[in-house]
Amino acid sequence: MMDASELLFLGRYNGNQQGPIGTYWLPRTNAYQQLASDGLLPQAGTWILISTSASLTTAQIATAINTVLSTSYVAGSFHSYSAGSDAIGFPGTGADDA
Repeated sequence: MMDASELLFLGRYNGNQQGPIGTYWLPRTNAYQQLASDGLLPQAGTWILISTSASLTTAQIATAINTVLSTSYVAGSFHSYSAGSDAIGFPGTGADDA
């Protein structure tokens, strides 16, 4: 799923990398982060840019991912990024972080 996400969405970004405006998905924990202006993504692993809109609802996030990856997520499958539970202490140890 990570490989398909990287190829089929709008780009792959690493934690602590500058990203453009948009909504990002963290497949490792199903967290999302929305940047209203260009900014630094949290150190949490691999972020996938799923939309250039920074105002998607969780239902819209689920729909976007389901449409592209043929999955069956619902709005409750996603949560806003939390530094406490979603951060990664050792970068390079997440899914496909090579």
